[in-house]
Amino acid sequence: MVIELIKLLPMVTVILLASNILIFILTHTIAYYEWYRFGLVPFYLLSDGKMFIITSFTSMFIHANVVHIAFNMLALVALGRVIEGLVGSSKYALIYILSGLVGVIMHAGYSLITGNGVNTPLVGASGAVSGIIGLAAVLGDRFAYLWLGVQFIFIVAGLTSIAYFAHIGGFAFGFIAGRLMHNKQRENI
Repeated sequence: MVIELIKLLPMVTVILLASNILIFILTHTIAYYEWYRFGLVPFYLLSDGKMFIITSFTSMFIHANVVHIAFNMLALVALGRVIEGLVGSSKYALIYILSGLVGVIMHAGYSLITGNGVNTPLVGASGAVSGIIGLAAVLGDRFAYLWLGVQFIFIVAGLTSIAYFAHIGGFAFGFIAGRLMHNKQRENI
């Protein structure tokens, strides 16, 4: 049953899903006490540029717990199964990775400016997945705007330690990339 469902998904979505799940399993079994070292510590931006760059990438594939990875991967599959086919695998992969990186940078900037969580590792694919949500907004998914509004409400309310600025940064990049692609397609018509 699961294999049949996976066969229905586009290639990049399957690779991202499998990579995240495999890394989650490895980091929560073999490297259980070390997984947080692969998260991005915002202070690295000021103290260790090389670690900032490395963990900007690795943090996108590390998840804190089952609920964390489940929400990210459910969103990835729900959106990826449609959006990857609409924009193409290469653009989809690029937007995913760059959205994640923009999300990391937004979170690090927020942390350094406010002093909140400057030494706390950021983990998760949320910024990257948020980029796909931003792309969905451009493609007409109105729920994506509701999702974005909820992020702002949580920021204002100060709810939880979730990295909402990573979400917003990823969404913004995905949205802008989607608009640019949409505008370019219009020009070619």
